[in-house]
Amino acid sequence: MKKVILGTAAVLCGAVAFAQSNESAVDQNGNSNQAVVTQIGGANLSSIDQDGGDVGETANHVATVNQDGLGNSSAIAQTNDDQIAVINQVGLLNSSEVDQDGSSNSSTVDQNGVFNASSITQVGDAGSIEPNNEADVDQIGFFNTAEVSQEGTLNDATILQNGDFNQALIDQIGTENTGDIRQWGSDNAAFQFQDGTGNEAEIKQGEALTGWESSQYGFGQQEQYGNENEATIVQRGTDHESLQFQQGDNNEVKSYQGNDANFSRQAQVGNDNFANTQQYFTENISYQEQTGNENHAVTRQTGGGEGFNFSVQTQFGNNNEVLHAQNGLMNGASTTQRGDMHMSTIKQTGSNNSATVFQSTVPNVPTPGPGGPTL
Repeated sequence: MKKVILGTAAVLCGAVAFAQSNESAVDQNGNSNQAVVTQIGGANLSSIDQDGGDVGETANHVATVNQDGLGNSSAIAQTNDDQIAVINQVGLLNSSEVDQDGSSNSSTVDQNGVFNASSITQVGDAGSIEPNNEADVDQIGFFNTAEVSQEGTLNDATILQNGDFNQALIDQIGTENTGDIRQWGSDNAAFQFQDGTGNEAEIKQGEALTGWESSQYGFGQQEQYGNENEATIVQRGTDHESLQFQQGDNNEVKSYQGNDANFSRQAQVGNDNFANTQQYFTENISYQEQTGNENHAVTRQTGGGEGFNFSVQTQFGNNNEVLHAQNGLMNGASTTQRGDMHMSTIKQTGSNNSATVFQSTVPNVPTPGPGGPTL
């Protein structure tokens, strides 16, 4: 990383000698549009394109750009009615794009550092409701990237990145979905996809109170299709990976990972299902899959300074419950339940224990593997 930063510094020193002027372009077509651009430094570029607005309004589109530094660039495009966009950039070679179409969409971008990049696209018409879709991107550091895409009404997206080489994406379609990604550290990646109404997704990689280095090389991905689903990923440490998939209504999934190199995959199809995975220490692996309604799955993998535990939970049916609690080193647990109202508990303390449970009210059915939706 030092080589990258030193190379960047050399490029910037050369750029300062040749590029000192700033450039701004504003194109307004319609009624009561407002644009304010402030640029301090050299080689900053700003473009604002506003189209639309009802006759007689005191304010239609509002665009504000503040850039301080060298080689920053911003582009805002606003179409139809009452869009609001604010871009603040401080530093070197940061870039930001905002594209808004519909009514009363709101975007705010704050970037401080070097080579940060963000993109926000919002499409939707909520009529007289204000605000409509909202997006907030805040990046501090080097080489962070953030992308938000929202199509529909009353969706909300927040991305906060503090560190270097982080990547975040929120893609939402529908109504009243909420996506929240917060990253403290370096080389983290987080992706959220939501389609439906009232879904909520949260990924936290690192923790502000413990310093920006509290998450490194974390990966989180969440997909939700349906209504009123909730997904949560919390990672602290290094090299964690968590994948979550939900299809249906009123499902809830949670993943907590600490220390190093834990892996969790959770998939739920149906309604009112609940899955929770807690992993601490080193290289624990957990698979949870539930198909049906009102199923409940919990995996806890702990052990002071140890890990390497393996857990698989598979449930097909309704009102099933399963618990795996592994405290130690290199334990293995597998539970498969088909039908309704089964209950299974496996608790392992120590090392190299192995347990397998298969329960079914459906006769002559082969034991399924840990398959499921592809993430």
